Amino acid sequence: MTPHRHWVRNYSPLRMPIRLADNSLIYSSGVGTVVFNPVIGGKASQPVELTRVLHVPSLQNNLLACLYLTRHKGIEIHIDSAQMDFIRNGKTLFCAPIGPTNCAHLAGSTEPPSESVNWVSTLPLTLSLWHRRCCHYNLADISKMHKEGLVTGMTFGSSTKPDIVCEPCLAGKMHSNPFLSSSSRATQPVELVHSDWHGPLAVATREGYRYWMTFIDDATSHRAAMQLMRKSDPFEAFKVYKAFAENHFQTKMKELQQDK
Repeated sequence: MTPHRHWVRNYSPLRMPIRLADNSLIYSSGVGTVVFNPVIGGKASQPVELTRVLHVPSLQNNLLACLYLTRHKGIEIHIDSAQMDFIRNGKTLFCAPIGPTNCAHLAGSTEPPSESVNWVSTLPLTLSLWHRRCCHYNLADISKMHKEGLVTGMTFGSSTKPDIVCEPCLAGKMHSNPFLSSSSRATQPVELVHSDWHGPLAVATREGYRYWMTFIDDATSHRAAMQLMRKSDPFEAFKVYKAFAENHFQTKMKELQQDK
């Protein structure tokens, strides 16, 4: 299992529950193969392809299922005080030195796919193309990154100067015209209620809330906010607010407006 999506080849979605040592439950997002380049005795060895590797974004470290290798892949594992050797047909495929914390880490490196589809392009590698790839970052700093070697993999296949006018940059910096004031306003409480929901938060609250939903009464500007744990909770939150608002204002809600 690995949290690194860019290592996995032949990727296909797969949601599978995984229970960790602290009894918490997480889920995988996909499955595929990973190519590993072992180092044995300080020398590079033949690459090994690991199959059915689960991509689990919530993991903090890579995990190797040793029992699965012995039961289903015909691999023998030899363990001494210094390292673990993974052997098949008398040949050591890869090894894992044991550190001072009694944790073993595979010796070698993972080989990511040689090409990612989001970087494949038939366009010439110009400053304009890198400007667009880097989310329209300013041209001077992109040139500086290339000249001073601040990033790896940035190459220029053409010295064509970029157009000084970039339409997406201009559009992104334009100010929008103000919205016209509405001439139609509610005259009674909860005759018209505006609602929206927000999130998710990058970190959940201690109670597990990651979203929130707001309600604003058009006539009185009375505001209410409700915390949500899941994206599927807004309807339940609406029912709670509706009961509260109708009891508070002693009238029935007539219309709810939201942006879908």
